[in-house]
Amino acid sequence: MTYYPPAPPPPPPAQRQPWVSGPPPAALRPVVALLMVNLLLSLGTTIAMLVTRHSIIEFQLDHRHITDPQQRAALRDSYSTSIVVRAISYVVVGVVYFFLVRALLRGKRWAYRRVIWLSAVGIVGLVVLLVTPYPMWLHVEQVVQAVVLACLLYFVLRPDVRAHCSDPARRFSGRRR
Repeated sequence: MTYYPPAPPPPPPAQRQPWVSGPPPAALRPVVALLMVNLLLSLGTTIAMLVTRHSIIEFQLDHRHITDPQQRAALRDSYSTSIVVRAISYVVVGVVYFFLVRALLRGKRWAYRRVIWLSAVGIVGLVVLLVTPYPMWLHVEQVVQAVVLACLLYFVLRPDVRAHCSDPARRFSGRRR
């Protein structure tokens, strides 16, 4: 009689992790790319503003036609602080974008909503900044960044992205809440 060794056990069935919603759709690629472009524009502008902050502050003061030395000094400090605060805020935004992209790729609904909210508020904020006295190159950058955010808003509202980031209970039950 011939003796055969026992067969190895079958591999365990592939289990779906509850925190992964499946592979991200191709429609999510432009969303992630536009988020990164927006971040790079913001960081590049911040670095340029830090390097040229004295000329930007003088430009703003000259356009306000302020001649009183005390008032100019107070506004100079205020403008300088706002540029530094902007630089710090973009570092924070960079960290937030990392987690936002990660959650978006996993199909998290909160990340989807946050991208919509950040895009809409960003467009409004950039339009408001267009009326402030900044050099022309900063206004051009603000328009470019507003266009990037508008494209981001368009791509994030696509049906494939919305379906990828929908609530699993709604996605599989077919009902609306």
